[in-house]
Amino acid sequence: MVNNFLFDSNKKSKNNSIKSQRQLKVGEELRQLISNALLRGSFYDEYIENNNITITEVNVSPDLKNAKVYVMPLGGENKLNVLNSLNKFSGRFKKFISNHINLRQTPKLIFKIDDTFENAKKINDILDKIKK
Repeated sequence: MVNNFLFDSNKKSKNNSIKSQRQLKVGEELRQLISNALLRGSFYDEYIENNNITITEVNVSPDLKNAKVYVMPLGGENKLNVLNSLNKFSGRFKKFISNHINLRQTPKLIFKIDDTFENAKKINDILDKIKK
């Protein structure tokens, strides 16, 4: 019996460009390291310490020098304050990452708010209106 499934190992990201396996692996490793840093680190910042922050995705550039980290505070509260605090401490995250991962160059981290949840809610609201 022959499987007629086509397997595409490349994944499209938020900007619809195809990512290599290396970019996907590094992005996932960075996501886990940043999550661990948020759990274990002491940042002495009220917005980071008092909010549960979800790292939804990390997009790494093809040269692995830049990484966009998409975050969302739990409940969507204090988004801008959390984002500013995370970008302020990006150097500390970069140092943490360089101590735990073996890359030629540690990527520059740029934190951004993930609006995927808001877009999904808008789509659900539109679909609910259509059903009625």
